[in-house]
Amino acid sequence: MKLLKAGFFARLIFSLLLLISLLAGAQLPDLNLNPISYKLRNGLQVIIVEDSSLPLVSVVLAYGTGSIHDPENKEGLAYLMQNLMFQGSENVGPLQHINYIQNVGGELNAATTFDKTFFYQTVPSNQLGLVLWLESDRMHFLEITQQKLEREKENIIRNENQRILQEPFSRYFFLIDQIMYPDFSYGHPLIGSANSIRNISLEDVVNFYRKYYVPNNAVLCISGDIKTQKARELVSRYFESIPRGSEAIVFPSTALHQVFSSRDQTVIDPLVSTPGLQFGIRLENFQPGDQQLLRMLEQILIAGKTSRLANRLLRKERVALYFSGGLEERRDFLSLKIFLLANNQAMVDRCKKIMLDEFNRLKTEMITDRELERARNNYKFNYLNQLTGSNLSRAMALADSYLKDGKLPAINDHLSFLEKVTSYSILSLARRHLLEEKYCFITILPR
Repeated sequence: MKLLKAGFFARLIFSLLLLISLLAGAQLPDLNLNPISYKLRNGLQVIIVEDSSLPLVSVVLAYGTGSIHDPENKEGLAYLMQNLMFQGSENVGPLQHINYIQNVGGELNAATTFDKTFFYQTVPSNQLGLVLWLESDRMHFLEITQQKLEREKENIIRNENQRILQEPFSRYFFLIDQIMYPDFSYGHPLIGSANSIRNISLEDVVNFYRKYYVPNNAVLCISGDIKTQKARELVSRYFESIPRGSEAIVFPSTALHQVFSSRDQTVIDPLVSTPGLQFGIRLENFQPGDQQLLRMLEQILIAGKTSRLANRLLRKERVALYFSGGLEERRDFLSLKIFLLANNQAMVDRCKKIMLDEFNRLKTEMITDRELERARNNYKFNYLNQLTGSNLSRAMALADSYLKDGKLPAINDHLSFLEKVTSYSILSLARRHLLEEKYCFITILPR
């Protein structure tokens, strides 16, 4: 654990140097990014990055599947599968994977998204072989029984019921998705419902595992204090013999409606004690560069205390008690989401009016050069910090990029594009994408 704390301070110092250099317009610090990328015969994509700054190594094994592959009436299968991956394999007992990692001073976790599932751990660098053995064993020899399945299903249902009671607003994050994405594959809740989870059979789980948890649908990224040749030998030892999956992975396509029904509604909820507002807009039909520009717009509008909405809602007019938001990916789509809390319904209505005012400003007025430069620097900092902040953030970013685009990120091209962004670029983007007929609001009021 001391090693991990030292790593935190080292990353903090690097991040500060990076921020200072961006603000000063100086040359960026050396990113030390020379990833080795290759593919095993079974289709497993491997990425290795050497970084000897700390005696640690992070390993990310990411699969190209998520809630988009849930069958109808069995929502939550992908999330359930992620949890079952910790319930034991041929050579590792239930939850022993966690014990192995923690016993050597490491940390681990997992996450399922709309179209990806990540398993990740950070350990002392001399424990790389242990991590690769554990990951390969559950990729190839996961043991799923009816007893394990039923126990995990009930755990998920119980935890979700508790979360709804403790965080009643969380259900509206899923409701806004269903309004923006009126299609099962794109709009259903990640965790599913109690009924849909109980509908999942052992056969469903086994078929899902055999189809999606295969080498040719995965990216293995290793970043840390290791030697590339040694890492390649260990990867070959533990993963080369795993057979590739027999089915081609297909992502459902969809043609979503352009105009929404029920896009401005009010809900009375006895579980909430404070009025809230959930906003969402689906963004699509992108021109080249639009997605990078939308990340810039996110910085201007939402991200940080100096963003337009945070400044007006929290500091200047003080009509909101809490404010958060950001962009979220859905393959060919992006959604811009905002959530806030206020003292009463009148303040919620005032917040809504301020949001609409700021959206209209972006469509009618060019932002100042100072605001543009601040947004550009913030974007650069966040983007580069993903690749330099820690071995784990780097491995996650590289694995995510490869699953999304089928290649490593072109960092220099990305940064060069940002330098060409102008105030007019943002104005044009806002006019094309911030269309009022696509705004979705849910006002949540206590009883």
